[in-house]
Amino acid sequence: MVVGVALVALLLAGWRVPGGPKAPGAQVSVTVNRTGELDVEPLGQLVDVHDLLPGRFAEVLFIATNTTGAAVDVRLRARADGAELDDQLAFRVGAWRTSLFSGTLRQLRVPTRRRLVLSAGARVPLIVRVWLPSRARAYRARSAEVSIELQSEAAG
Repeated sequence: MVVGVALVALLLAGWRVPGGPKAPGAQVSVTVNRTGELDVEPLGQLVDVHDLLPGRFAEVLFIATNTTGAAVDVRLRARADGAELDDQLAFRVGAWRTSLFSGTLRQLRVPTRRRLVLSAGARVPLIVRVWLPSRARAYRARSAEVSIELQSEAAG
């Protein structure tokens, strides 16, 4: 009987439930749309990433064109459907080797301080990079649908 109890104890100590698959990484989509003064190419969805993990990134280039007859100051901001990844998701936006923004989704919800001046009819390539920094923790099975807005006003 002692041998039987010891055998059961040994089996129970070594038996483990498999961990199963990990929850997927973050799902992130980024879109951009035209405004009254600015046209964008391509229009609509720029990025659609499933299973984004720390250390990985998505980068896309789009063109903004000033369709007015005068120079405009352009600032960017983000709108997102929820706040789950506000402090986890990082963005960098640049044009002409100039950084317009670098920070979290939460910070990009406020219009950027840096402005881009576009003369009448000017076109500018904008590069958007989105990633999860290595310090990101609460991102698994979470999602963000982010819309980049270009806000313009008369230059001056």
